[in-house]
Amino acid sequence: MKELHPPKGMASPANLVAQVLRAGPDHEVDDAGGLRPRRGRGTGDVIYLGDVATTLLHGLRQAAAITVVERPRFDEQRWVLDVRAGDLHLVVRSRPYWGFGLVGHGYLNELTFEGDADAADRLVFDLCAALGRDPWVLRHGGAGRRALMRCGLDEASHEAAWKDAVRRGRDGLRGEIRALNDRHEDVVQRLHAWLDGAEHDARATEMQHHLMQVEEDLALARRALSEDHAPGVERALARAEAALIQADPVHLQSLEADAEGTSMLSLQDDLDVVDLT
Repeated sequence: MKELHPPKGMASPANLVAQVLRAGPDHEVDDAGGLRPRRGRGTGDVIYLGDVATTLLHGLRQAAAITVVERPRFDEQRWVLDVRAGDLHLVVRSRPYWGFGLVGHGYLNELTFEGDADAADRLVFDLCAALGRDPWVLRHGGAGRRALMRCGLDEASHEAAWKDAVRRGRDGLRGEIRALNDRHEDVVQRLHAWLDGAEHDARATEMQHHLMQVEEDLALARRALSEDHAPGVERALARAEAALIQADPVHLQSLEADAEGTSMLSLQDDLDVVDLT
């Protein structure tokens, strides 16, 4: 697992700032600092998460512990979240930077990542894809530049940090596709060797069909990646993985060995016990 080590004085995947565009009273904070959807009048303190934080939380791939460590007071959109998911630790700070915080797009979110760099890059990639915009572009130029300076950042290095994280997140998905494609090629060789000795095996056609399904799903995964559609990539790879197992003669041999072992156990269970005493 790669750890995040931000370069001193420069933006990095560990320290990013995102422009918030929309926020509403959709969540609340309970007495223990837990975050939950707001239903009806609610019983907790109202919190305006905004589109960035909401999208980030929805993009987490593991179960997460989410705590509001600084609760909103009179300003429902000013808060701090602590998020822990596996080896990834994320702190999200929401604060106004323009217009005295009177409108949603006058806020930004400071994102601080620690721990698993691959998970951070993937989360950033998913965030940008889901938002459908460049979150590093601060809507109010002069105020945005001053806000970045207060974070010790500048526009050029900050934009580069976002784009580098997105690129690495995309490369990670591309690596998953490549790894499954390599396994597919290995199974193709094993299946061809198995077919040479199983010309009349009724299972041959079904296994070849599964292999074709793998090829189709790999193509779909590549197409989804070209559109930065990470969920589409994952769904296609999951289908390809399942079909690849069914196409692999090693899997068939494992099933036959299990069946043979079960048959032997059944035979032994049926043997009469003869008392020779």
